[in-house]
Amino acid sequence: MPIPHLARLLLLCAWLPAVATSATLERIRDNGQLVLGFVPGNLPFSDGDSQQASGYAIELCRHVADQVEQQLAMPNLQLRYQPLTTTDMLDAVADGKVDILCAPVVESLERRRRVSFSLPIFTAGLGVVVRQDAPATLRLPLEGETTQRGPTWRATINQGLNRHSFAVMKGTVSVDWARTRIRQLGLQSRLVEVDSNEEGVEQVVTRQVDAFFAERLALLNYQAQHPQGAQLWVPERLFEVESVAMPLARDDEDFRLLVDTALSRLNRSEEGEALYRSYFGDLSEQNRLMLRLNSRP
Repeated sequence: MPIPHLARLLLLCAWLPAVATSATLERIRDNGQLVLGFVPGNLPFSDGDSQQASGYAIELCRHVADQVEQQLAMPNLQLRYQPLTTTDMLDAVADGKVDILCAPVVESLERRRRVSFSLPIFTAGLGVVVRQDAPATLRLPLEGETTQRGPTWRATINQGLNRHSFAVMKGTVSVDWARTRIRQLGLQSRLVEVDSNEEGVEQVVTRQVDAFFAERLALLNYQAQHPQGAQLWVPERLFEVESVAMPLARDDEDFRLLVDTALSRLNRSEEGEALYRSYFGDLSEQNRLMLRLNSRP
């Protein structure tokens, strides 16, 4: 007996690819725009305003936009830039106010309760900036050196770091790291939370704080561009090393796959290596390997 028409249709549908159910992609299609969230003053990753933004993370998001245009067949896709602070950036992603956060954010278990993350976009190293005229008792411990050895090490650190003021960027793991270190060392030091790297560096320049902890490459970038950069010192020491990624809406695997596809294709291309060099300098073999490890074939 011939298969009824409805049964044949259902059988055919079972072999067809599933239709994308991405809430993010549906919103982009309906609005005709991709909303890029970013944190101003976070060079070299992002800076700008609602009219125009720039930086390494912004460039990555533009490649995501190219992938969206291709997948949704939207050649007239508009980009809208939404400035955010480190305090409200994850809420903006979770609430659907932005489609992707173009910022390097450490993926933690607590943050994964609110948002999802792309593949890693960078391996970040936590560094510090102080003034060139900072006392040796502060500079040496921050550089990982001490004038004494052996059992006096802890006392030397305490003497050098005690009663100083340190700044960190709000909403970053630097906050938890700094609080833990101050508590572990029993320091009577003041911890200041700032809204941007620019603000943190400026507080060091104007002597409002003694040191500012942030991504070391960002600190070097500000040191090079600041009018009083010659008065600043960024030691080579890294206090923490973490991979960072761009936050996305939770439970939206179709959009996440699109983002990871765009990042992977870029990182495995000469264009991706050239983009890296334009912001961070020569690409070492280790950095080239990290670009490939942070992508998927």
